[in-house]
Amino acid sequence: MKKVILYILIPLFPFIIMIIVNEYFRSKIIKSGSNNSGFMIINSNEVNPERCSWNCHNNTAYCKKHHVKFLKPYFASVDKIYFGIIHFFKSTGNYVMANIIFLVVLWPLILYYLLIKSINLQIKIKSMKEKCLNI
Repeated sequence: MKKVILYILIPLFPFIIMIIVNEYFRSKIIKSGSNNSGFMIINSNEVNPERCSWNCHNNTAYCKKHHVKFLKPYFASVDKIYFGIIHFFKSTGNYVMANIIFLVVLWPLILYYLLIKSINLQIKIKSMKEKCLNI
């Protein structure tokens, strides 16, 4: 029964954390959200050198120049992967759907599967150690 609860909580935990973080920051934003494609969003599209906005999503170079500090030394190696993924998604003909299928569905499922496998291996190792100690 413990395993079932653990396996259910593992995929739910990131969503719970995401909701908590989003709602916390939503309460800290003074001005009301913007309308983007018919949806209310927290951040606006306006260019702001002080903080990221939807402009950063659409203009990665601007964001890297004004907002990224810690990761600057890694741009040379990370940009190849980052822009490779973006170009791959765009090459499918439907960037949004490719993004959702890969980053929202497939990647988390792969990570979930690997995490469950890792937990099962740890449980087996623990039980084998206990058997060895009891002999």
